[in-house]
Amino acid sequence: MAEVLEISLDRLVHGENIAQDTLEDTDLLTLFNKAQKNSSKQKETVKDFLSTFVLKADLTQKLAQ
Repeated sequence: MAEVLEISLDRLVHGENIAQDTLEDTDLLTLFNKAQKNSSKQKETVKDFLSTFVLKADLTQKLAQ
């Protein structure tokens, strides 16, 4: 039902959108919402990319200390 209404499951069940309330960057939220409509393989690629990006940023920060 959430997909048909194009709203998050959180909003449907709880009347709120946790992702929208948590993410400050609306461009990122829009991209995540669009990525959710991709195939499972494409979503895994996005997750792998983000994980690698975050890991690199974390390591760079730790090495700089």
